[in-house]
Amino acid sequence: MTPIELFQKTGFEKPTEMQESYWENASNYTVLLANTGSGKTIAFSVHLEQILLQNKQSQSVIICPTRELAIQVSKNYGQLKTGRKIALCYGGHSFKNECLQLQEKPEIIVTTPGRILDHIERNTFGLIPFENLIVDEYDKTMEMGFLNEISKIIQFAAKLKSIQLVSATEIVTMPEILKDYSFSKHSFTTLELPKISYKSLESIGHDKLNTLVSFLSNKDFGSILIFCTHRESAERISKHLIEFGKSNVLFHGGMEQIDRERALVKFRNGSENCLVCTDLAARGIDIPEIEAVFHYQFPHSFEDFTHRNGRTARMKNNGDVYLLHSENEPLPDYTSQLNFQNIAINYEINDFKDSNWVTLYLSAGRKEKMRKVDIVGFFLKETQISKEDLGIIDVYDSYSYVAISRKKSTYIKSLFPRIKIKKQPILLSFCR
Repeated sequence: MTPIELFQKTGFEKPTEMQESYWENASNYTVLLANTGSGKTIAFSVHLEQILLQNKQSQSVIICPTRELAIQVSKNYGQLKTGRKIALCYGGHSFKNECLQLQEKPEIIVTTPGRILDHIERNTFGLIPFENLIVDEYDKTMEMGFLNEISKIIQFAAKLKSIQLVSATEIVTMPEILKDYSFSKHSFTTLELPKISYKSLESIGHDKLNTLVSFLSNKDFGSILIFCTHRESAERISKHLIEFGKSNVLFHGGMEQIDRERALVKFRNGSENCLVCTDLAARGIDIPEIEAVFHYQFPHSFEDFTHRNGRTARMKNNGDVYLLHSENEPLPDYTSQLNFQNIAINYEINDFKDSNWVTLYLSAGRKEKMRKVDIVGFFLKETQISKEDLGIIDVYDSYSYVAISRKKSTYIKSLFPRIKIKKQPILLSFCR
């Protein structure tokens, strides 16, 4: 099967120039550099498939720095519809369920570094020395204190027949553990430059929060990200926005996995259009239509700045990046070459509009053999909900989330707390 034929299984008709060029020219040991949102995941997945077609007994490991990115990569790889067994392993996930998946000797393991090392050190049955390795966001993975773990993981591997190192930004010095391999570099970062407009929001005095609230209340945004450097700052900004009437969801690495998951669900399905986050969201989420990125606090490096901005203007869309700073706060040196539009601020704070959607929680998921089609069937046949009132549905291991039109929320409340789907009693509630 050709790379194009594999690609078309995803539902897209034509690959990008980056993807086609990579498939034609990539060797077994490659560094792939391409802009965020350019289709890197499908690019490295298809290339791995081409390698596996020649080495059918190989086991492959795809390492991601965050849980959210591991989940997304697993989902994207599944879109190739190869029929391969894929195990997903990350902290906060059921270790027992992961062991059951690994016992089936999956061909692909998508994982975070610490989790796969945990399985290696515990000698989980079914885990064998793998022959193919992909490190997604490799520059961050090598920086985040994972390098020692990556070294131990590679030492567990068999002789690696292929390695793909993937990111939007490059590291200067290759880690010692990889220096025995000769990598070919494939850089496409200037091929499909994102269409980003940079804008400066200068606040009067030091009250950046008032500037942010005022600006947001006077402009009708779609989905936006507000980046903070520290978790505590993100929590503080999120809380203050709510006090001003601006609903939002919070996302950072100190939160429980289920809370991070819920925040992304509500953001993706449109129940919330504002995500206040740390740099964890700069790489770990896949939401194609983010209208704008706000830097409430600036990242330490140009590389992190690039990854934050890469959340908008994805797949050739346009996007806006706002740099929020006080009168006496200098912009970082790495922004000196950018062209900024200075935005005038109207400090009158208007009321914020509610979103058109709310999120429902259902106490059944894949373990109960719950499918999206079952949930859709229930609402369309057994309730007064129409097709137009149903939004995005997310089914997880033990529960599901459903986006419902806000105008139907009063009616939905009348169905609480229990409903039956496929003759199963299921708890129903609004997602907090």
